[in-house]
Amino acid sequence: MNISYSQLTKTFGTKIESFSHDNILHFPTSEVDNLLKNSSLLLFRGFAIDTEKFKEFSNSICQDFLAYVGGAYSRDMINEDKTLLSVTGHKLHFAVPFHGEMYYKKYKPELLWFYCANPPLKDGQTTICDGIEVYEHLSPKTQELLTNSQIKYMRTYIDGSWQKIYQTDKLNDLEKTCQENDLKLIVNEDMSVTTEYTCFAAIDSRCGKHKVFINNILPVIEQELEGKSHSKVRWEDGSKIADDVIAEIKKVTDELTFLVDWHRQDLVVFDNRRLMHGRRAFADNERDIYVRMGNPIASPF
Repeated sequence: MNISYSQLTKTFGTKIESFSHDNILHFPTSEVDNLLKNSSLLLFRGFAIDTEKFKEFSNSICQDFLAYVGGAYSRDMINEDKTLLSVTGHKLHFAVPFHGEMYYKKYKPELLWFYCANPPLKDGQTTICDGIEVYEHLSPKTQELLTNSQIKYMRTYIDGSWQKIYQTDKLNDLEKTCQENDLKLIVNEDMSVTTEYTCFAAIDSRCGKHKVFINNILPVIEQELEGKSHSKVRWEDGSKIADDVIAEIKKVTDELTFLVDWHRQDLVVFDNRRLMHGRRAFADNERDIYVRMGNPIASPF
């Protein structure tokens, strides 16, 4: 293979670039494990990749791929595969604030995989930031608040919506999913449902030496500011998170942003227990990024 390696940021990320359009399936999985352990994010560029190779390559590293259940939006499946999804289903163009994937419930994927089937004409970059760095750059007062106080996500789905989001029209199935994920479920008189999930906004790193700021606070706050009252995040006692705390978090994450400027056939895999991600807004309908969410067969961490 005619490839090069380069560091993307001071704390995370390795770009692996092929100059001879090598088949991604020939890249050794043992090296993927080692690189992920050391840098938490890998960007493969210039390799021969298509949808099936993307699936096969991710299958060689991960198992237990998750369907997208319980989020704010439904996502389009690719080739009727519940574990292969378009992140721009319905051509949603808006920016997405930093978040960890599925941090609004107990079970979330350890690794996220992105594949660029088609890049946007302009903008639309995926944003990445290091949750360890974010926590370390927050003020001691905010660090103490996040360490000692839990947050609560509250989301209401109208009848007809929760069936799509949870991929079932049976309340028994919904109740089982909520129980498995430590979600409190409230079934309202109009058959809308409300879920509540309580957790910490900062978690321990894999090695146990650091705190990691990783959660879904920013996108939920953004939805609420846009007048979407169905989705809220509060402190556990129901009180609002102060505006100055939100402003501080936004300032720090903005300063620590790394951009993935997509090229066709790019593949990115990263640690969903450390790195938060988001998206810059875009205007065209060309951007087509696929995502898979899974857990490593033999944890590289």
